[in-house]
Amino acid sequence: MPGLDQDILCIKEETLFQFGKWNGLKTEELEKYKELILKEGQYRLRKDLEEDSSYKQIIAQVILKYKDKYYLHKQTGRNEGRLNGYCPLPLGGHIERIDEETKGDTIEIGLDRELHEEVDLKSKILKKKFLGLIYLEDENIVNHMHVGLFYVYELDGMDVHIKEEGLEDIGFVSLEYLKTNKETLTYWSRIIIYHL
Repeated sequence: MPGLDQDILCIKEETLFQFGKWNGLKTEELEKYKELILKEGQYRLRKDLEEDSSYKQIIAQVILKYKDKYYLHKQTGRNEGRLNGYCPLPLGGHIERIDEETKGDTIEIGLDRELHEEVDLKSKILKKKFLGLIYLEDENIVNHMHVGLFYVYELDGMDVHIKEEGLEDIGFVSLEYLKTNKETLTYWSRIIIYHL
């Protein structure tokens, strides 16, 4: 997990929204936006971005799925204290400068690094899907600072366990469970459950 003194990937608000701003999950022209982020994005100190909504921090997120169930966990003590106590559906986090050092898709490289920092994943990944980009402009100011790139990884089993401090396992749950317990979920998760 990046500290406040690490360089993370971000993009100027006017660059990201040059074709129009959206609110919620964007599921069209995904590759166009991903290319835009990789081409026009820049690395800046996280501490300089935390209160600056003119730059959007890029957050890579992955939802782990096994058959018709989804892996859920609880955030109890992380850097982003504004979200502690909530249950995120996805795993993931910031793209760091080190993610550019490996050849390939920087966002997916960062996503896989974050995934393996947060959980011990023994089940195999069968399929990867780029679900969409999420941006929320609402009463919660933390949402104004971030743009999420959401993926769904389909697994061959449920062998997933939290290994990072500040997170707790809940386990694999149904979509019905997620919708019934929507108020316990993080803000992005509340939107994502209607697109799974």
